[in-house]
Amino acid sequence: MTYLKFVWRRLLQRMWFLPAAFSVIAVLTIIVAYFVARYAPEDLPFVMPADAVQTILQILASSLLTVAVFALSTVVGALSSASSATTPRAVPLIAGDLRAQTSISVFIGAFLFSIVGIIGLSVGLYSEAGRLFLFVVTLGVLVLVVTSLIRWIGQISAIGRVGYTIEAVEAATSNAVSITVERKLLGGRLLTGQPQGEPVRAERPGYVQLCDMEQLQKLAESHGLTIAVLARPGAYSTPIRPLICVEGPLDDALRQALRDCFVLGEVRTFDSDPRFGFIVLGEIADKALSPGINDPGTAIAVIDTLTRLLLDWQDRDGEVLYDRVLVAPIDAREVLEDAFRPIARDGAAFVEVMIRQLKSLETLAHCNAWLAPAARQCAASTLRRAGGALSFDEDRAALAAVSGWIETGNEQDAAAG
Repeated sequence: MTYLKFVWRRLLQRMWFLPAAFSVIAVLTIIVAYFVARYAPEDLPFVMPADAVQTILQILASSLLTVAVFALSTVVGALSSASSATTPRAVPLIAGDLRAQTSISVFIGAFLFSIVGIIGLSVGLYSEAGRLFLFVVTLGVLVLVVTSLIRWIGQISAIGRVGYTIEAVEAATSNAVSITVERKLLGGRLLTGQPQGEPVRAERPGYVQLCDMEQLQKLAESHGLTIAVLARPGAYSTPIRPLICVEGPLDDALRQALRDCFVLGEVRTFDSDPRFGFIVLGEIADKALSPGINDPGTAIAVIDTLTRLLLDWQDRDGEVLYDRVLVAPIDAREVLEDAFRPIARDGAAFVEVMIRQLKSLETLAHCNAWLAPAARQCAASTLRRAGGALSFDEDRAALAAVSGWIETGNEQDAAAG
Protein backbone atom coordinates (compact mmCIF):
# COMPACT_ATOMS: atom_id res chain seq x y z
CA MET A 1 0.00 0.00 0.00
CA THR A 2 1.38 3.40 -0.98
CA TYR A 3 1.45 6.36 1.38
CA LEU A 4 -1.22 8.29 -0.54
CA LYS A 5 -3.59 5.31 -0.55
CA PHE A 6 -2.96 4.85 3.18
CA VAL A 7 -3.78 8.50 3.90
CA TRP A 8 -6.95 8.31 1.76
CA ARG A 9 -8.19 5.22 3.61
CA ARG A 10 -7.52 6.92 6.94
CA LEU A 11 -9.45 10.00 5.84
CA LEU A 12 -12.47 7.92 4.86
CA GLN A 13 -12.51 6.40 8.34
CA ARG A 14 -12.71 9.81 10.04
CA MET A 15 -16.24 10.63 11.15
CA TRP A 16 -15.94 14.27 10.09
CA PHE A 17 -14.73 13.65 6.51
CA LEU A 18 -17.91 12.56 4.73
CA PRO A 19 -20.17 15.12 6.48
CA ALA A 20 -17.69 17.84 5.52
CA ALA A 21 -17.58 16.58 1.92
CA PHE A 22 -21.38 16.47 1.66
CA SER A 23 -21.62 19.97 3.14
CA VAL A 24 -19.23 21.33 0.50
CA ILE A 25 -21.24 19.60 -2.23
CA ALA A 26 -24.47 21.13 -0.85
CA VAL A 27 -23.06 24.66 -0.95
CA LEU A 28 -21.63 24.12 -4.44
CA THR A 29 -25.04 22.92 -5.65
CA ILE A 30 -26.64 26.18 -4.56
CA ILE A 31 -23.92 28.17 -6.28
CA VAL A 32 -24.20 26.11 -9.48
CA ALA A 33 -27.97 26.65 -9.47
CA TYR A 34 -27.42 30.41 -9.46
CA PHE A 35 -25.00 30.38 -12.40
CA VAL A 36 -26.89 27.81 -14.47
CA ALA A 37 -30.04 29.91 -14.24
CA ARG A 38 -28.24 32.78 -15.98
CA TYR A 39 -28.10 30.74 -19.20
CA ALA A 40 -31.72 29.57 -19.09
CA PRO A 41 -34.23 31.02 -21.63
CA GLU A 42 -36.27 33.98 -20.47
CA ASP A 43 -39.63 32.49 -21.49
CA LEU A 44 -40.38 29.48 -19.28
CA PRO A 45 -43.40 27.15 -19.54
CA PHE A 46 -44.46 28.12 -16.03
CA VAL A 47 -43.27 30.31 -13.19
CA MET A 48 -42.17 28.88 -9.83
CA PRO A 49 -43.24 31.11 -6.93
CA ALA A 50 -40.50 31.79 -4.39
CA ASP A 51 -42.80 30.71 -1.54
CA ALA A 52 -43.17 27.19 -2.95
CA VAL A 53 -39.45 26.46 -2.88
CA GLN A 54 -38.84 28.29 0.38
CA THR A 55 -41.57 26.38 2.21
CA ILE A 56 -40.01 23.03 1.31
CA LEU A 57 -36.56 24.26 2.28
CA GLN A 58 -37.84 25.53 5.63
CA ILE A 59 -39.40 22.14 6.39
CA LEU A 60 -36.13 20.41 5.55
CA ALA A 61 -34.06 22.86 7.58
CA SER A 62 -36.27 22.60 10.69
CA SER A 63 -36.42 18.78 10.69
CA LEU A 64 -33.04 17.67 9.44
CA LEU A 65 -31.07 19.28 12.25
CA THR A 66 -33.04 17.18 14.75
CA VAL A 67 -32.59 14.06 12.61
CA ALA A 68 -28.84 14.65 12.31
CA VAL A 69 -28.45 15.13 16.08
CA PHE A 70 -30.47 11.95 16.70
CA ALA A 71 -28.33 10.00 14.23
CA LEU A 72 -25.13 11.24 15.84
CA SER A 73 -26.38 10.35 19.32
CA THR A 74 -27.22 6.86 18.05
CA VAL A 75 -23.68 6.43 16.74
CA VAL A 76 -22.21 7.66 20.04
CA GLY A 77 -24.37 5.15 21.89
CA ALA A 78 -23.29 2.41 19.52
CA LEU A 79 -19.62 3.27 20.07
CA SER A 80 -20.10 3.11 23.83
CA SER A 81 -21.96 -0.19 23.54
CA ALA A 82 -19.31 -1.71 21.28
CA SER A 83 -16.56 -0.64 23.66
CA SER A 84 -18.23 -2.06 26.77
CA ALA A 85 -19.71 -5.24 25.26
CA THR A 86 -16.83 -6.24 23.00
CA THR A 87 -13.50 -4.39 23.01
CA PRO A 88 -12.38 -0.75 22.57
CA ARG A 89 -10.12 -1.89 19.71
CA ALA A 90 -13.23 -2.49 17.59
CA VAL A 91 -14.59 1.04 18.06
CA PRO A 92 -12.71 2.58 15.08
CA LEU A 93 -14.48 0.12 12.77
CA ILE A 94 -17.89 1.23 14.04
CA ALA A 95 -16.92 4.90 13.81
CA GLY A 96 -15.54 4.37 10.30
CA ASP A 97 -18.60 2.50 8.99
CA LEU A 98 -19.26 4.20 5.64
CA ARG A 99 -22.94 3.20 5.68
CA ALA A 100 -23.59 5.07 8.93
CA GLN A 101 -21.37 7.98 7.90
CA THR A 102 -23.16 8.33 4.57
CA SER A 103 -26.58 8.61 6.20
CA ILE A 104 -25.40 11.21 8.70
CA SER A 105 -23.58 13.07 5.93
CA VAL A 106 -26.78 13.23 3.84
CA PHE A 107 -28.71 14.70 6.79
CA ILE A 108 -26.09 17.34 7.54
CA GLY A 109 -25.50 18.18 3.87
CA ALA A 110 -29.24 18.51 3.17
CA PHE A 111 -29.63 20.73 6.24
CA LEU A 112 -26.87 23.04 5.02
CA PHE A 113 -28.35 22.98 1.51
CA SER A 114 -31.69 24.14 2.93
CA ILE A 115 -30.16 26.95 4.99
CA VAL A 116 -28.10 28.33 2.11
CA GLY A 117 -31.07 28.01 -0.26
CA ILE A 118 -33.36 29.94 2.13
CA ILE A 119 -30.75 32.70 2.43
CA GLY A 120 -30.43 32.94 -1.35
CA LEU A 121 -34.22 33.17 -1.84
CA SER A 122 -34.62 35.68 0.99
CA VAL A 123 -32.14 38.15 -0.49
CA GLY A 124 -33.47 37.68 -4.05
CA LEU A 125 -30.44 36.06 -5.65
CA TYR A 126 -32.49 33.75 -7.89
CA SER A 127 -34.39 34.63 -11.01
CA GLU A 128 -37.49 32.70 -12.14
CA ALA A 129 -35.27 30.18 -13.93
CA GLY A 130 -33.07 29.90 -10.84
CA ARG A 131 -36.05 29.15 -8.61
CA LEU A 132 -37.24 26.47 -11.03
CA PHE A 133 -33.82 24.84 -11.09
CA LEU A 134 -33.56 25.08 -7.29
CA PHE A 135 -36.99 23.46 -6.96
CA VAL A 136 -35.89 20.48 -9.09
CA VAL A 137 -32.72 20.06 -7.05
CA THR A 138 -34.71 20.34 -3.81
CA LEU A 139 -36.98 17.50 -4.91
CA GLY A 140 -33.89 15.39 -5.58
CA VAL A 141 -32.51 16.22 -2.13
CA LEU A 142 -35.85 15.30 -0.57
CA VAL A 143 -35.80 11.87 -2.25
CA LEU A 144 -32.20 11.36 -1.08
CA VAL A 145 -33.10 12.28 2.50
CA VAL A 146 -36.08 9.92 2.62
CA THR A 147 -33.98 7.07 1.20
CA SER A 148 -31.22 7.70 3.72
CA LEU A 149 -33.71 7.87 6.57
CA ILE A 150 -35.23 4.50 5.64
CA ARG A 151 -31.77 2.97 5.38
CA TRP A 152 -30.79 4.50 8.71
CA ILE A 153 -33.78 2.90 10.43
CA GLY A 154 -32.46 -0.48 9.32
CA GLN A 155 -28.96 0.33 10.53
CA ILE A 156 -29.82 1.49 14.04
CA SER A 157 -31.40 -1.90 14.77
CA ALA A 158 -27.99 -3.57 14.34
CA ILE A 159 -25.24 -1.02 14.92
CA GLY A 160 -23.44 -1.42 18.21
CA ARG A 161 -24.62 -4.98 18.84
CA VAL A 162 -22.08 -7.74 19.47
CA GLY A 163 -22.92 -9.59 16.25
CA TYR A 164 -22.60 -6.39 14.22
CA THR A 165 -19.19 -5.69 15.76
CA ILE A 166 -17.97 -9.22 15.07
CA GLU A 167 -19.06 -8.87 11.43
CA ALA A 168 -17.24 -5.54 11.15
CA VAL A 169 -14.03 -7.00 12.57
CA GLU A 170 -14.36 -10.05 10.33
CA ALA A 171 -14.74 -7.87 7.22
CA ALA A 172 -11.69 -5.77 8.12
CA THR A 173 -9.61 -8.85 8.96
CA SER A 174 -10.69 -10.63 5.79
CA ASN A 175 -9.49 -7.67 3.74
CA ALA A 176 -6.12 -7.72 5.53
CA VAL A 177 -5.82 -11.49 5.04
CA SER A 178 -6.52 -11.11 1.32
CA ILE A 179 -3.78 -8.51 1.02
CA THR A 180 -1.37 -10.75 2.94
CA VAL A 181 -2.17 -13.81 0.82
CA GLU A 182 -1.68 -11.81 -2.36
CA ARG A 183 1.59 -10.33 -1.11
CA LYS A 184 2.97 -12.79 1.39
CA LEU A 185 6.21 -10.84 1.80
CA LEU A 186 4.75 -7.39 1.05
CA GLY A 187 6.04 -7.85 -2.51
CA GLY A 188 9.65 -8.35 -1.42
CA ARG A 189 12.02 -11.33 -1.39
CA LEU A 190 12.23 -13.93 1.36
CA LEU A 191 14.56 -13.10 4.23
CA THR A 192 16.38 -16.22 5.39
CA GLY A 193 18.73 -16.40 8.36
CA GLN A 194 19.82 -13.36 10.31
CA PRO A 195 19.50 -9.93 8.66
CA GLN A 196 22.79 -8.33 7.64
CA GLY A 197 23.87 -4.72 7.59
CA GLU A 198 23.45 -1.60 9.69
CA PRO A 199 20.20 -1.31 11.68
CA VAL A 200 17.98 1.75 11.23
CA ARG A 201 15.73 2.45 14.20
CA ALA A 202 12.69 4.61 14.78
CA GLU A 203 13.23 7.85 16.64
CA ARG A 204 10.18 7.27 18.85
CA PRO A 205 8.25 4.14 19.84
CA GLY A 206 5.04 3.21 18.07
CA TYR A 207 3.18 0.60 16.07
CA VAL A 208 4.06 0.28 12.40
CA GLN A 209 0.93 1.22 10.46
CA LEU A 210 2.46 1.39 6.98
CA CYS A 211 5.60 0.09 5.30
CA ASP A 212 6.00 1.83 1.94
CA MET A 213 7.74 -0.95 0.01
CA GLU A 214 7.71 1.00 -3.25
CA GLN A 215 9.67 3.88 -1.74
CA LEU A 216 12.09 1.49 -0.03
CA GLN A 217 12.77 -0.14 -3.41
CA LYS A 218 13.41 3.25 -5.04
CA LEU A 219 15.88 4.24 -2.32
CA ALA A 220 17.60 0.86 -2.51
CA GLU A 221 17.99 1.10 -6.29
CA SER A 222 19.23 4.69 -6.30
CA HIS A 223 21.81 4.09 -3.53
CA GLY A 224 22.80 0.49 -4.23
CA LEU A 225 21.32 -0.90 -1.02
CA THR A 226 19.83 -4.20 0.13
CA ILE A 227 17.17 -3.67 2.80
CA ALA A 228 15.84 -6.25 5.25
CA VAL A 229 12.48 -5.23 6.76
CA LEU A 230 12.27 -6.28 10.42
CA ALA A 231 9.08 -4.43 11.35
CA ARG A 232 6.04 -5.44 9.31
CA PRO A 233 2.75 -3.55 9.79
CA GLY A 234 1.59 -4.30 13.33
CA ALA A 235 5.06 -4.59 14.85
CA TYR A 236 5.91 -2.41 17.85
CA SER A 237 9.05 -0.47 17.07
CA THR A 238 11.22 1.29 19.64
CA PRO A 239 14.59 3.07 19.50
CA ILE A 240 16.25 -0.25 20.43
CA ARG A 241 14.27 -2.45 17.99
CA PRO A 242 15.31 -1.78 14.37
CA LEU A 243 12.86 -1.09 11.60
CA ILE A 244 15.25 -2.36 8.94
CA CYS A 245 18.81 -3.54 8.41
CA VAL A 246 20.63 -2.01 5.46
CA GLU A 247 23.58 -3.37 3.51
CA GLY A 248 25.32 -0.47 1.80
CA PRO A 249 26.61 3.04 2.50
CA LEU A 250 24.40 5.23 4.70
CA ASP A 251 24.41 8.86 5.75
CA ASP A 252 22.08 10.81 8.04
CA ALA A 253 19.85 12.08 5.22
CA LEU A 254 19.42 8.57 3.78
CA ARG A 255 18.65 7.13 7.22
CA GLN A 256 15.89 9.69 7.67
CA ALA A 257 14.52 8.97 4.20
CA LEU A 258 14.38 5.27 5.09
CA ARG A 259 12.59 6.04 8.38
CA ASP A 260 10.05 8.12 6.47
CA CYS A 261 9.02 4.97 4.57
CA PHE A 262 7.37 3.80 7.79
CA VAL A 263 4.28 5.35 9.38
CA LEU A 264 4.17 4.79 13.14
CA GLY A 265 1.20 5.43 15.39
CA GLU A 266 0.04 4.92 18.94
CA VAL A 267 -2.34 2.09 18.00
CA ARG A 268 -2.41 -0.78 15.54
CA THR A 269 -4.65 -0.62 12.49
CA PHE A 270 -6.47 -3.32 10.55
CA ASP A 271 -4.96 -2.32 7.20
CA SER A 272 -2.32 -4.87 6.10
CA ASP A 273 -2.18 -6.25 9.68
CA PRO A 274 -4.33 -9.40 9.85
CA ARG A 275 -2.89 -10.43 13.21
CA PHE A 276 -4.50 -7.39 14.80
CA GLY A 277 -7.89 -8.54 13.57
CA PHE A 278 -7.36 -11.96 15.19
CA ILE A 279 -6.28 -10.27 18.43
CA VAL A 280 -9.47 -8.17 18.47
CA LEU A 281 -11.67 -11.19 17.80
CA GLY A 282 -9.89 -13.03 20.60
CA GLU A 283 -10.58 -10.11 22.93
CA ILE A 284 -14.28 -10.17 22.06
CA ALA A 285 -14.49 -13.88 22.89
CA ASP A 286 -12.40 -13.36 26.01
CA LYS A 287 -14.74 -10.68 27.34
CA ALA A 288 -17.77 -12.85 26.59
CA LEU A 289 -16.24 -15.56 28.78
CA SER A 290 -15.65 -13.24 31.72
CA PRO A 291 -17.70 -13.95 34.90
CA GLY A 292 -19.57 -10.67 34.54
CA ILE A 293 -20.93 -11.54 31.08
CA ASN A 294 -20.76 -15.36 30.97
CA ASP A 295 -21.73 -15.70 27.30
CA PRO A 296 -20.09 -18.82 25.80
CA GLY A 297 -22.32 -18.53 22.72
CA THR A 298 -20.48 -15.39 21.62
CA ALA A 299 -17.14 -17.13 22.14
CA ILE A 300 -18.31 -20.00 19.92
CA ALA A 301 -19.45 -17.49 17.27
CA VAL A 302 -15.99 -15.91 17.36
CA ILE A 303 -14.32 -19.32 16.98
CA ASP A 304 -16.46 -19.97 13.89
CA THR A 305 -15.40 -16.57 12.52
CA LEU A 306 -11.73 -17.34 13.20
CA THR A 307 -12.08 -20.65 11.38
CA ARG A 308 -13.48 -19.00 8.25
CA LEU A 309 -10.74 -16.39 8.20
CA LEU A 310 -7.88 -18.82 8.83
CA LEU A 311 -9.10 -21.21 6.14
CA ASP A 312 -8.72 -18.34 3.66
CA TRP A 313 -5.16 -17.63 4.82
CA GLN A 314 -3.27 -20.00 2.54
CA ASP A 315 0.49 -19.88 2.16
CA ARG A 316 1.19 -18.92 -1.45
CA ASP A 317 4.28 -17.59 -3.17
CA GLY A 318 3.52 -14.05 -4.23
CA GLU A 319 5.07 -12.08 -7.07
CA VAL A 320 8.36 -10.38 -6.24
CA LEU A 321 7.88 -6.69 -7.01
CA TYR A 322 10.72 -5.28 -4.90
CA ASP A 323 13.82 -7.41 -5.40
CA ARG A 324 16.10 -5.28 -3.22
CA VAL A 325 13.86 -5.54 -0.15
CA LEU A 326 13.89 -8.68 2.03
CA VAL A 327 10.98 -9.55 4.34
CA ALA A 328 10.57 -12.40 6.84
CA PRO A 329 7.33 -14.44 6.65
CA ILE A 330 4.67 -14.35 9.36
CA ASP A 331 4.94 -17.13 11.93
CA ALA A 332 1.89 -19.42 11.81
CA ARG A 333 2.24 -20.27 15.50
CA GLU A 334 1.99 -16.61 16.48
CA VAL A 335 -1.13 -16.18 14.35
CA LEU A 336 -2.93 -19.04 16.12
CA GLU A 337 -1.78 -17.84 19.54
CA ASP A 338 -3.21 -14.40 18.80
CA ALA A 339 -6.54 -15.96 17.92
CA PHE A 340 -7.02 -18.92 20.26
CA ARG A 341 -4.81 -18.49 23.33
CA PRO A 342 -7.08 -15.97 25.13
CA ILE A 343 -10.08 -18.22 24.53
CA ALA A 344 -8.25 -21.30 25.80
CA ARG A 345 -6.96 -19.43 28.84
CA ASP A 346 -10.23 -17.94 30.06
CA GLY A 347 -12.63 -20.47 28.54
CA ALA A 348 -10.94 -23.63 29.80
CA ALA A 349 -13.83 -24.30 32.21
CA PHE A 350 -16.43 -24.10 29.39
CA VAL A 351 -16.45 -27.57 27.87
CA GLU A 352 -18.64 -26.52 24.92
CA VAL A 353 -16.21 -23.75 24.03
CA MET A 354 -13.19 -26.02 24.28
CA ILE A 355 -14.86 -28.67 22.12
CA ARG A 356 -15.62 -26.09 19.43
CA GLN A 357 -12.07 -24.75 19.57
CA LEU A 358 -10.58 -28.24 19.18
CA LYS A 359 -12.89 -28.92 16.23
CA SER A 360 -11.84 -25.63 14.67
CA LEU A 361 -8.16 -26.46 15.07
CA GLU A 362 -8.78 -29.93 13.63
CA THR A 363 -10.34 -28.33 10.55
CA LEU A 364 -7.35 -26.03 10.14
CA ALA A 365 -4.90 -28.90 10.61
CA HIS A 366 -6.52 -30.88 7.80
CA CYS A 367 -7.38 -28.04 5.40
CA ASN A 368 -4.46 -25.63 5.72
CA ALA A 369 -1.00 -27.15 5.32
CA TRP A 370 0.72 -23.95 6.43
CA LEU A 371 -1.18 -23.84 9.73
CA ALA A 372 -1.27 -27.61 10.36
CA PRO A 373 1.77 -28.02 12.68
CA ALA A 374 0.88 -24.90 14.64
CA ALA A 375 -2.76 -26.00 14.87
CA ARG A 376 -1.72 -29.29 16.50
CA GLN A 377 0.51 -27.46 18.99
CA CYS A 378 -2.28 -25.02 19.80
CA ALA A 379 -4.76 -27.90 20.20
CA ALA A 380 -2.44 -29.74 22.56
CA SER A 381 -2.07 -26.59 24.65
CA THR A 382 -5.85 -26.09 24.65
CA LEU A 383 -6.36 -29.66 25.79
CA ARG A 384 -3.91 -29.27 28.68
CA ARG A 385 -5.57 -26.05 29.84
CA ALA A 386 -9.04 -27.59 29.69
CA GLY A 387 -7.85 -30.73 31.44
CA GLY A 388 -6.65 -28.67 34.37
CA ALA A 389 -9.88 -26.67 34.63
CA LEU A 390 -12.56 -29.36 34.10
CA SER A 391 -13.42 -31.46 37.14
CA PHE A 392 -16.44 -33.38 35.85
CA ASP A 393 -15.52 -36.77 34.36
CA GLU A 394 -18.12 -36.62 31.60
CA ASP A 395 -16.77 -33.24 30.46
CA ARG A 396 -13.28 -34.72 30.32
CA ALA A 397 -14.57 -37.67 28.32
CA ALA A 398 -16.36 -35.39 25.85
CA LEU A 399 -13.17 -33.45 25.38
CA ALA A 400 -11.11 -36.59 24.87
CA ALA A 401 -13.57 -37.81 22.24
CA VAL A 402 -12.74 -34.85 19.95
CA SER A 403 -8.98 -34.68 20.61
CA GLY A 404 -7.76 -38.03 19.27
CA TRP A 405 -6.59 -36.41 16.03
CA ILE A 406 -3.89 -34.48 17.90
CA GLU A 407 -1.72 -37.48 18.76
CA THR A 408 -2.34 -39.07 15.37
CA GLY A 409 -1.17 -35.92 13.65
CA ASN A 410 1.92 -35.64 15.84
CA GLU A 411 2.87 -39.24 15.05
CA GLN A 412 2.50 -38.55 11.33
CA ASP A 413 4.66 -35.44 11.64
CA ALA A 414 7.33 -37.40 13.49
CA ALA A 415 7.30 -40.16 10.85
CA ALA A 416 7.58 -37.60 8.07
CA GLY A 417 10.47 -35.92 9.87
